Amino acid sequence: MFTPQRFSFANNSLSKRDYIRSVMDIILGKSRSNQKKVTRLLGDYFDLTQEQVFLFGAARMSVYSLLKSLGLKPTDEVIVAGYTCVVLTNAVKFAGCAIKYVDIETHNFNPSIDSLLQGIGPDTKVIIVPHNFGLPTNDISRLKAENPRLVIIEDVAHSFGSITSSGKRCGTVGDAAFFSLEYSKPITSGLGGIMLINNPDLLEAFKKDYSQLGYAGSAMTWKIILTLGALNLWYFKSISFFQSAAIRLLSILGLRYATSKKEIEGEMPDNYPVKLSPKLVCFLLPQLKQLEKINAEKKAIAGFYKSELDKFEDIESIEINDTVLIRYPILFKPSVSLETVNAIKREAAKRGYVFGEWFNDVVHPRGSYRYGYRSGDCPNGEFVAARIANLPVNVNNKIGYAEMKEIGEIFKSHGLK
Repeated sequence: MFTPQRFSFANNSLSKRDYIRSVMDIILGKSRSNQKKVTRLLGDYFDLTQEQVFLFGAARMSVYSLLKSLGLKPTDEVIVAGYTCVVLTNAVKFAGCAIKYVDIETHNFNPSIDSLLQGIGPDTKVIIVPHNFGLPTNDISRLKAENPRLVIIEDVAHSFGSITSSGKRCGTVGDAAFFSLEYSKPITSGLGGIMLINNPDLLEAFKKDYSQLGYAGSAMTWKIILTLGALNLWYFKSISFFQSAAIRLLSILGLRYATSKKEIEGEMPDNYPVKLSPKLVCFLLPQLKQLEKINAEKKAIAGFYKSELDKFEDIESIEINDTVLIRYPILFKPSVSLETVNAIKREAAKRGYVFGEWFNDVVHPRGSYRYGYRSGDCPNGEFVAARIANLPVNVNNKIGYAEMKEIGEIFKSHGLK
């Protein structure tokens, strides 16, 4: 018997109807015209020209391409947060650069500007600043003002619409910014990424390199479309059988897309880097057209979670303000033992509440290649990774009061106050 999976972390903004409409656009040959519409909408949203917007097969590919366009040497150092994903640290590795990790703060899962400033050394050339979970890293302009020689790249993989304390949209403050379009991200094309080049001085070299890139093959593109469809069309909160069966069938037929084991182990995969297929761009159009409405709903979902979870003093309270979260992070305080944290997760899973695990390691996922990281380098990142759980911020599959009440009862049954 299948336990209902009450959480869906995929297709956070893409409805079943819009998935079907996008597939029809592909079949009807609208991919190229939709691509032009999407780049125009993105340029308008971020107040940039279309020439400053670049679409990639994956966000990490855009980071790799930017680092390569800077002409960095092997001794040149890239600073990243000590709480991130393996595909980002591997992009630094593939570009042939050195890496340095800077620890995060436990209240917002991002490095502080002071910590980043302290981490800068004579070989530092690039700093990648995250907005983890959609929570902004503020005062990036201060980082840039004090270090004008450095290239500041915003990691906006977890956000599409959050506003910084200075009133600027995340992704518009640094020299460049990248966004992920993977199936679990704020908006999705199944797989893909956006790179914004805000600093005109970086544009010429980057644009030249981008123009030489090709596309992934048609077989790869259709694998992504079919996998996105299995996660979208066949997810039902009341029963998990259909989605599980669809994903299993794709795996048997060799039609399921997943990040390669090769890449997780630190080796450059095939088709790296490539541009985003125009077919996949079709899925972005309906989400971008409805973005303001979608983001308003996500803010309401996060506010609902906060009102319920702030009742527990054993759970870290987060300040959401004017943020658009990708997931609502639940951080269990030190007053809760790790044994209790794991027991809560196990019991919740038995009831169909399989919490998200972003990030379950300083370099997520646990067991992947940790380029340049040594255990103990980022104690806060390690602490958070061991004690984190996530709730979905999904406008198509919302969690209601009854479900939050049941989750609260699980917490209380394990002694949470």
